Parts: sequence; structure tokens; C-alpha cells
Amino acid sequence: MVTATRTKPKAQSHMDETILDNPELEKMLDERQDLKESVSAYNKLSKEVKAKLKDIDTPSPFRIGRFVIKRESVPARSVSFDTDPGIRFSIKLAGEE
Repeated sequence: MVTATRTKPKAQSHMDETILDNPELEKMLDERQDLKESVSAYNKLSKEVKAKLKDIDTPSPFRIGRFVIKRESVPARSVSFDTDPGIRFSIKLAGEE
């Protein structure tokens, strides 16, 4: 069951912000936040690794430790597509608004 209550207005919040009591969804949101932080760290490190790999002038494929790296050129292309209407959610931790 989901219950709703009104919060007191805060300078950094919306005036009509509603607090929902949904433990199952709150647990899922917490897990999502933990995974988001892990993905963010992975993406940052992956970007750094790929930047260093660009500087290596060795025929592909090559090996570094247990990793086999293949380099492949990708030509430029034009991309055009349509999207369907939908709903967009912005999910942030309280205080990050």
C-alpha cells in the first residue's frame, strides 16, 4: 500500500512535493543508486583506458596481461531516427536537486 503526505516547503524543494511510503520501491531505488555509482566509476575508468589505448601504435590484435585488445576503425555516418512519445523520470538523491 502506498500512502502520501505533504512535506513542508523547503527552499531547494518543490512547494507541492509529496512523500510516498513505499518500502519495496525505496529499496529498489537504493539498489539503483548503488549500481549507478558503480557504473559511473566503471565508465570513467573505461574512458581513461581507451584514451591510453589510442596512444599505442601496435598492430591489432594485441595483448596486455590477460586482455586481448582489438582495434577497428569506424567510419563516420549520419544517423536519423524517430522516437515514440513517453514519460521521462529524473531520479536524484534528496539534496541533489
